[in-house]
Amino acid sequence: MPNKTISVPDDVVPIIDSLDVPFSRWVTEQLRRHSACSTLTFAQQLVADAALADGERLSEQDALAVGERMERSAPW
Repeated sequence: MPNKTISVPDDVVPIIDSLDVPFSRWVTEQLRRHSACSTLTFAQQLVADAALADGERLSEQDALAVGERMERSAPW
């Protein structure tokens, strides 16, 4: 995995030092936690997409959005 560099203000450095874990690990855990809380499960997305269609034909734009969401979160 490639390394990424971020800049932080000087007053944040003591907070990072007090984490007792490597900063990269802490950031990774926070991003994963945020992602888990902010995204729908695959099943929830299917239900939401079905409600969006509601028996009607999806617009091309909506159909593309549904496909992109499914591609990003599908369990395969």
